[in-house]
Amino acid sequence: MGAARRQAVIEAPVREVWELVGDPRRYPEWAGEVIEVTGVASLDEGETFNQTGKLGPFTDTTVFEIDAREELREIRLTCTKSGYYSHWLLTEAQGGTFADVEIGMDPKHAFRAYDLIARRWYRGIVEDAIAGIRHRLER
Repeated sequence: MGAARRQAVIEAPVREVWELVGDPRRYPEWAGEVIEVTGVASLDEGETFNQTGKLGPFTDTTVFEIDAREELREIRLTCTKSGYYSHWLLTEAQGGTFADVEIGMDPKHAFRAYDLIARRWYRGIVEDAIAGIRHRLER
């Protein structure tokens, strides 16, 4: 299982960061690889939704499941096809937000070989996610 993890302080209150991170419908606003999110009936654990994303010149729509979600604190999402996941933990930090972010893959079947070569890609996705949140909050 490959993954990248980063901790960062985001200069915005937890509530503002959570409004972006805690609601997958808002991911196209800041997550560069996410084009569209549909089918979100609720934001409860166990719920699923469709996410269309891009990887280079390709786009793909897959089903994600909300594995864990605690208001203003934690969200973990997993792609049911590949095992790709993102996990965000948020904590208040003197008016800002301390974010502990992990993105990686618990590979399913044919995706094991891909996982071995994707570790550098995971680091880039984590960095881009934090930068995207910061950029979106600056607007």
